[in-house]
Amino acid sequence: MISLDQVLLLEQKVESAVEKITQLQAENDALRSKCSELTNALSSKTEQLSSFEQDQGRIENGILKALDRLNSIENSVLKAGSESASAAVKPAAEKEQPKQAVEVPHTQNAASAAPVQNIPRTPAAGTEEKKSESSGQFDIF
Repeated sequence: MISLDQVLLLEQKVESAVEKITQLQAENDALRSKCSELTNALSSKTEQLSSFEQDQGRIENGILKALDRLNSIENSVLKAGSESASAAVKPAAEKEQPKQAVEVPHTQNAASAAPVQNIPRTPAAGTEEKKSESSGQFDIF
């Protein structure tokens, strides 16, 4: 036969199991909610990544087109420059005629006859040489 103590012990264990089941259900609901939030965030980030990849492709194509355009402009400028330089050389060569040497008398005055000497620079009037206290070097102001 079953005693009263055994029935009370069984009742305590059943209540404990019910509490544990309730606690686990609440935790399960919280985890499902968190899983749902993370799944939504993942899909949002995946869409954002896809958008960034498409934008990056468009940006790269735009940069490549701009570089191609700059190369074509550079080539046309260089071509135009070389054509204008060659066109300028041809008329100048055609117009040049041999010139006769003309001797110009050379005169010297006293100022141009004096040789140039290297004179050491000295500080101009009103300037001072100050010794920098921190570095021990002279500063000219």
